[in-house]
Amino acid sequence: MQQVLATFLRKVLVILLVSFISIFSFAISSQPSFAATSTMQEMDSQSQSVSDREQAYEEQLEAEKNLDKVFAENVKEYRKENPDENIIEKAVEGVEKLADKVTGKK
Repeated sequence: MQQVLATFLRKVLVILLVSFISIFSFAISSQPSFAATSTMQEMDSQSQSVSDREQAYEEQLEAEKNLDKVFAENVKEYRKENPDENIIEKAVEGVEKLADKVTGKK
């Protein structure tokens, strides 16, 4: 009697395990694929961002050829935004004047 009961419980346990595995496999396999949800508008914006990056890269290559010019433009923009001279800028100008006098450039 005990053997029959043990065999019956094993069979029930196996059936329950198989059913749980099959239920969970259906739940896992039915998740949508997010790779295919890209719309045409998203694709256009992605291609636009790629062209913007390429244009920015080209601009940086051009700027690299004229570093002094780019630096001067950046300083001009900075001075327009921040018209007040601070102590550090005055000190830098003083050191430059002193270096010019010592080296005899001016």
